[in-house]
Amino acid sequence: MASPSQRSAARAWIGLALLVAMHLAHAAEPCDPADLGCSIFNGQQAIPAHLRDDDRPLPAWTTRCVNCHTQTDPSAAFAPPLTSATLLDAINRRGGPPSRYDPTSFCRVLKDGVDPAGVVLRKSMPHYQITGAECAALWRFVTNH
Repeated sequence: MASPSQRSAARAWIGLALLVAMHLAHAAEPCDPADLGCSIFNGQQAIPAHLRDDDRPLPAWTTRCVNCHTQTDPSAAFAPPLTSATLLDAINRRGGPPSRYDPTSFCRVLKDGVDPAGVVLRKSMPHYQITGAECAALWRFVTNH
């Protein structure tokens, strides 16, 4: 039988798990299904992905852009915001020289984890099996919001 402190710890973990689940459930506003870029960003359209050096597929709910990136509040994100300013302006990224994204380098970072300056992203950034049309739609969405 569990001690009172073990039951309290279990309740705390369950509460934390529920808070995280509620955050993830509300993190993404539903998109118009015709807006493929928005659907990919928010996870309504799953894109298969895996981590660098690990070919096992990741669960779709873990690879939504909105899980780590924001388009509004940088302090609320685990990773850099995906906005026209952060992608199109020349910025020093990860210790590399100033660089800016274009549609080709954006798709390269999603597929291969290498930024426009040739700097490899952290292993936590999934490598997506994204088509050219899907990547173009996502690029349009993030650079227009």
